[in-house]
Amino acid sequence: MSKPKEFEAAASGVATKAELQRQIAAQPRPRVELHLAPEGYVVQQVHVETFKKSQDRIRHLRERLEGAHDRLKTDRARAMVKGRAKHEFDRER
Repeated sequence: MSKPKEFEAAASGVATKAELQRQIAAQPRPRVELHLAPEGYVVQQVHVETFKKSQDRIRHLRERLEGAHDRLKTDRARAMVKGRAKHEFDRER
């Protein structure tokens, strides 16, 4: 039984480090070719659009992961301050 298309679309919005690494690894590597024959304008446009979409997804993933990392650090610092204040208050009683 296959997954519903709605589930796949919803799951694609989640940013993970593994997906970021897959996107970076999937980038096309430049190849040295012995001939300089162009492949045509339409083919070049398709490659450019594909590359732009890949770069946009990598940028989006990095922003999401950096934001999550920053929130984690901030929340941890706040929790430590809150715990310290509670400890000091309880100790002075």
